[in-house]
Amino acid sequence: MDAAAPPPQPTKLAKAEPANSPSIWPKAPPAFVRTVLSGHSGLGLVAAALIYIVCLSGTVAVFLNELKLWEEPAAPTMTTANPQAVQAFAEAITKTHPKAGVVYMGLPAPDMPRLYAMVGERVFVADAQGRIAGEASAPWAHFLEHLHIYLHLPETLGLIVVGLVGAALTGLIVSGFLAHPKIFRDAFAFRWAGAKRLSRADLHNRLSVWGAPFHFVVAWTGAYIGLATLLLFAVAGVTTKGDMAKVTAPIYGSVPKADPTPAPFPDLVATLAWFDGRPDLKPALISLTALGTKGQMVEVNAAMPRRLIYAERYTFDAQGRMTHKLGLSDDGLGKQVFASSYPLHFGSFGGLPVKIAYGLLGVALCVVTSSGVTIWLTRRRDRGRPAPRLEKAWAAIIWGSTATLALSAVLWLAVKVPPVWAFWAPLALLVVAAVAFKDARFWTLGLRVATSVLLAAVVAVHAGKFGGRAFDGVALGVNLTLLALAALIVPWRRPLDRRAS
Repeated sequence: MDAAAPPPQPTKLAKAEPANSPSIWPKAPPAFVRTVLSGHSGLGLVAAALIYIVCLSGTVAVFLNELKLWEEPAAPTMTTANPQAVQAFAEAITKTHPKAGVVYMGLPAPDMPRLYAMVGERVFVADAQGRIAGEASAPWAHFLEHLHIYLHLPETLGLIVVGLVGAALTGLIVSGFLAHPKIFRDAFAFRWAGAKRLSRADLHNRLSVWGAPFHFVVAWTGAYIGLATLLLFAVAGVTTKGDMAKVTAPIYGSVPKADPTPAPFPDLVATLAWFDGRPDLKPALISLTALGTKGQMVEVNAAMPRRLIYAERYTFDAQGRMTHKLGLSDDGLGKQVFASSYPLHFGSFGGLPVKIAYGLLGVALCVVTSSGVTIWLTRRRDRGRPAPRLEKAWAAIIWGSTATLALSAVLWLAVKVPPVWAFWAPLALLVVAAVAFKDARFWTLGLRVATSVLLAAVVAVHAGKFGGRAFDGVALGVNLTLLALAALIVPWRRPLDRRAS
């Protein structure tokens, strides 16, 4: 049909329906409609809770390496490791774990001054001579890492779910700006006096503006990292009959062909010597596959201090000769974007100042997330449609997650209770109890007090367990930070607003 042509005239048989004609859909009982709307709101709250928990855990996980040092303060530390010690450590790990398919060896770095080896879920540390000094697996830090990346779901599913959370957060950030055309003009307007609802809305909007670049970057990279897995599965299904190894080879490297024929142990001293005279490359992680066989492979992730990518990867033969470069630093924009997404998301570039900035901006994102739902619940109440159960549940989620995160650390340090159970089980009980009893103000105040007490308890238990080591180096910094947070979170002044805060 010609776009310029007038619309066709109705035929004489056409008969306009009256405006108040009955709907073809059967009329639903009001009680049923209320139940469906309540369920719809509940699902929205679950989605908001996932966003909040991912933001909260991610904010803490920015300092993951510092928390590993804090959790295992007795393990030996060093600023550098000589190649002979690295060789001796690799051989010792292989002798004690001969069936380990892959061993990852981390070299000392400013935020992780240890020579360590990862064998499955276990982490072993070495002394200055390369002898195995003990285990330093840091299970609580490992729990925190998996909470943020997988939400403790099966890894592939969890990565996709967290990627969807990142996509949802990205959409909320963009739509929030589009819904507030004056948001930049009012960037410094703040109504301290007057209704608490207005000051809360101003805080939400101001933090959204000031932290917008950071919030967008971490949300987008989180979505990218998580949903890339889903995309890779789709590409593998179409192009390689489901062979993920072929699809991921350009960004992760190829898997060596298995050949169990015995072979001499690789010369890691020669491998590390290749980096001498290359100041732009700092060996950070060595991946050792099928050691002691002809199918063995040595890969080295070399950090590039002047680049945003997490590393460039080099492959070496058993004699220490470089045989392949993966090309994350210079082989196309796609690889460079992929390799840069991890440092951008986790703040693992620029040292401690960048981490502190990420931590503060992460707290701001948590406040924006929590206040956004609180503002919505307050508007419902002001319009005569209060949702007291949702208000109480949200208060329990906001402060219950911080309290149970601290509780999981206390119980792990004190009596080795698995952190996964110590976090999720009490949090679920708190939400159920909040819906059934008292009001949102009661749960907000009570859980803020509980969070403060538990943060102080973490420091007390840590000091009781490790003695003087709890007040030395990184451990001292972490413990002082926990005490400062405890002092900031405790409600020194009783709020007058009885709604969720």
